[in-house]
Amino acid sequence: MPDPTQRDRVIINENSNISPEIPLAGENSEKSNMNLNRPFLIAVTGGIASGKSLVCNWFEDQGLPVYYTDKLAHQILNEQPTKTKLVEIFGEDILKNGLIDREKLGKQVFDNAALLAKLNRIVHPQVRSTMQQLVDLSQAEHLVFEIPLLFENNLQNAFDISLHIYADEKEQLKRIAQRDGVSLKEAEKRIRAQMNSFDKQKLADINIANNGTIEELYEKLRSLWPLIRRMKKKNVKRLLEI
Repeated sequence: MPDPTQRDRVIINENSNISPEIPLAGENSEKSNMNLNRPFLIAVTGGIASGKSLVCNWFEDQGLPVYYTDKLAHQILNEQPTKTKLVEIFGEDILKNGLIDREKLGKQVFDNAALLAKLNRIVHPQVRSTMQQLVDLSQAEHLVFEIPLLFENNLQNAFDISLHIYADEKEQLKRIAQRDGVSLKEAEKRIRAQMNSFDKQKLADINIANNGTIEELYEKLRSLWPLIRRMKKKNVKRLLEI
């Protein structure tokens, strides 16, 4: 288990089954039914204002294709028949200029677990289907997905490695308040609505603390990248199987 007191470290989870070894051609591929032709799949996750998007930006700067599941979900909201189903459940109040208004929809589900579950049952399967298509069609060596709810939806088993970005709560509160122009009380409410960071640390393959500057974060990624490039693919699940 990673030590949450390590504020400025990159920590490889001792319970992780990642391996910094390159498999021999054909090694165990038939036995494991592993698709060695697919990209090495990297999942980036973290709480609100943790810096996960900064990490994804760094990967993009290295030339890696990066997909953001929140953006995929936002696109799906206004596709049919999803849009019609959402209006039936949440009412026409969620529409603005004929399109789903994410802010209005978010206000309805934020404190209502039952409505949030209904929304997720409609949107999440379609997001996973889109993600799997992106994986199947990709010719890239590495493929990155930013997935805020990676562990909440048990999607880590569909990836070769999971990177969890985290920050001290004090730092998160400051970032949320400055970025979104909200009170510290509102910022704390947003943090409390998410899965506990320490629980995520137990599930992640690698935990990266982000309490300093962007350059300090990027230096950690530069140090970590050679290790990731040497890692071998796992026998992961397809996203449609989860």
